[in-house]
Amino acid sequence: MTNFSKYSESLKNCVLITAGLSNIAPADCKTLEAYILDKTKQRVSETTLKRIYGFAYSKFNPSIFTLNTLSRYCDYEGWDDFCKKQEAESARQSNTTVDWDLLKTNAGKITSFTLQAIKNKTGIPYPQTIRRQFIDDHFAAFLQGSYTATVIAAPAGYGKTVALCHWVDEKIQQNSKDIVLFFSSSALMNVFLSGRDLNDWMLSLLGYSTEEDIVALLDVRQRKEGRFFLIVDGVDEHMFKNDQFQLVINQLFDIFSFYQSHEWFKLVLTMRSSTWMNYNHMIEMEQSPWFEGFFSQHNQLSNVPLFSVQEIRELCLKINPAIKSFIAVNVVENFNHPLYFQFYYKQHKKNFSLNDVDHVSVYELISNFVLNKVYMGQHSADKIYLIQAIIEQMDFESGVFEASKLDLINIIKQYNHAYLELLSIGFIREQNISRDFEYKTSIEFSNNHFFEFSISRYLLLKNDNLFNIELINAINRYFTGERKLSILKWSIIYAIKSGQQESFQLLSQTRLTTNEKSDLIIFLGDLLEKEFSALKDTETLVQYFKQDCSDELFDYLFGLEFINHDYAKTLHTLLKFELSDKKKILVYTALATISVLGLEMNKLDEYLKILRGFATVSYYEFSVDPLKCINAIFQYFKYGIIDKEFFKDITRFYFRPPLQLERSVSNDLIFLLAAHTLRLCNEPLKTLRFITVLERYYRPVTDTACVYNFFLKRIKTEEYLALGQIKKAMLLYFELDEAYSQAAEAFTPFMIASFNCIKIIVSFNNRQFSIADDTLEEWANLIINEMDYKLSRVYMFAFLLRNQHAVKHSSERVYKHINYMFLKMMSESGLRADIFLKQNSFIS
Repeated sequence: MTNFSKYSESLKNCVLITAGLSNIAPADCKTLEAYILDKTKQRVSETTLKRIYGFAYSKFNPSIFTLNTLSRYCDYEGWDDFCKKQEAESARQSNTTVDWDLLKTNAGKITSFTLQAIKNKTGIPYPQTIRRQFIDDHFAAFLQGSYTATVIAAPAGYGKTVALCHWVDEKIQQNSKDIVLFFSSSALMNVFLSGRDLNDWMLSLLGYSTEEDIVALLDVRQRKEGRFFLIVDGVDEHMFKNDQFQLVINQLFDIFSFYQSHEWFKLVLTMRSSTWMNYNHMIEMEQSPWFEGFFSQHNQLSNVPLFSVQEIRELCLKINPAIKSFIAVNVVENFNHPLYFQFYYKQHKKNFSLNDVDHVSVYELISNFVLNKVYMGQHSADKIYLIQAIIEQMDFESGVFEASKLDLINIIKQYNHAYLELLSIGFIREQNISRDFEYKTSIEFSNNHFFEFSISRYLLLKNDNLFNIELINAINRYFTGERKLSILKWSIIYAIKSGQQESFQLLSQTRLTTNEKSDLIIFLGDLLEKEFSALKDTETLVQYFKQDCSDELFDYLFGLEFINHDYAKTLHTLLKFELSDKKKILVYTALATISVLGLEMNKLDEYLKILRGFATVSYYEFSVDPLKCINAIFQYFKYGIIDKEFFKDITRFYFRPPLQLERSVSNDLIFLLAAHTLRLCNEPLKTLRFITVLERYYRPVTDTACVYNFFLKRIKTEEYLALGQIKKAMLLYFELDEAYSQAAEAFTPFMIASFNCIKIIVSFNNRQFSIADDTLEEWANLIINEMDYKLSRVYMFAFLLRNQHAVKHSSERVYKHINYMFLKMMSESGLRADIFLKQNSFIS
């Protein structure tokens, strides 16, 4: 048995080769047991094999019976015969000239084995994965500097291992003098089970005895500028027992310390962010040749970026080359996390495409992950209890969203298996941020999605799983911003799944900014659409859609400020309810307005036909006829005709206004639409007169933060400029600018586009005789790149083109580009350029 430590690795490798296994997983031990029994007629149990290969802990070496059986399986007479032949082979190799090429060959075998094992386990088939630019940048900086070691640190699922595999693959294909020895930390299990030193084990893997000195072998003449890369993947504490992991770290740092004076030696480690944060104090970064990588100021926990939009596109095409179109950037960015992308791929292998992705998809992926990794399998109840215990230790009111490990130590000891599993799947992480005289190790959720999901479930559990005003008040009290929005979304998902959708009218009590409300509305539209598609499974939802949408929910989901293409899906979902004619007219009016902003004249024509199909009496409920507004815009855009019927109605309205006008979201939309439509006639006084009547009989235009007031002030500003009343215009513009400066994050995309339009117009009026080329170029870029609405872009291009002669030193080059973009958009929309170049105004 004295030779076990010396030849154990050789025997284990020989068994795998005989069994035809390139690598071994715990499930393979059962198969291996059957193979050995069939060939030798002697049984080595699955449990024993798991101990030998490091999948189970063992205090003792295998018995002589086990070693003899394994040796016979490999066609040796027994363990003694195996050891003698290994000694003879070692003696033969010792007489062989040891050189750099032999070292490279031996390392190559191990690296190829590791690569193949990792490639076989990737969530997306390895040939369909992509190279990552960050890894090339990382190694370029690492190798250009005088560094010996580097770390690639990121939370679980960031794709650091796959990215590293691509780099190693490419390195091998270059056929340079460099040597790459690449293995995963799971291989280190065997080292500690055998009681060996990591450095000795590494040398024996390469074919050297412990007595030989690798430094003597790697002389300059043989190396010829070659470098030796020792790469260890997944050096994470959850993989080992505490004392084992400390030994791993110590020995790796010993190797680093030993070789750091040799510039040919490079150590590369990958680990989770929590491991790096807990152990990087062992290295004095400023005094040692460690390259930390590109940790950003925004993310000190990871030097691995998430997918860029370009990388997502490249990966999609690699998986399915038939993809021809891509969804909006704001939706794609939900899939910038490699782990979520992997989940999505597993669910859509047969016909992969992101075209069906919406604002609900990422929540479905997280739910699927939690179901499979937390709610199912061993220790599931323990894991759920632990998650609740961690949240109990947080202080929402003070904004403390982490728990002290000391406060949870008894629970962790009691449910240690569940705790280690939550760590290993990356659901939670530990962070040691101790300082002088203070020990502090905190436990937190690994990412915001896991945290927000868990918080939502916790709040619901404490509220008897009811989606009611008490739940809304709790969310309002403790959370703000993106976190609050996400917790609300998780709660809404639960409400629909549990048949509590009747409570959605309570959403009006959620205290969200306008932009957050817009986000929630689009999410709710996607969610209801998906649930509606599966009505056969949800009887309560069938009944929900067989009634009129409540006034509270309808008003919550409605508003000019929300208008964009995603919002159109929410409006179509509303149409699945048994709506009253008034609500249907409002929905189709909003859909028509979206078509106007997108210059989609065919769609606009379709919605006009639908609106004309309603009985005339249905329009008597409106103070201003929305059909006439939409028709007036269509007639002008398509044919350049001013619809006099509409303007007669508006004239009658402001000379004989209703004595009382009910404040409502629907009236806000209709009056704003009418005010914008009035501008077609290019008579600012008419528009201002109409707004004055609204201020007197409907509601005063005061607080700019109010969406209705924002749009009316925006219109008034431009009309005052057209009349030459600069002082009045500037006072209003300053109010708009202040509102935007104080709460830009609350502005919806349509509000931002509208504000940018007036910003350029005001700036032009103030600087028309001294506009520099770069200013015009800046405006052109703003219009092209940051205005998502075609009508806003066309309007601003037309404004600049109409006024180019007012600029004394106008740039011909910039105006040529503006003219080109303007004519291109007109051609694509099938509209006449001369209509838009007339001196008039319209929706912007």
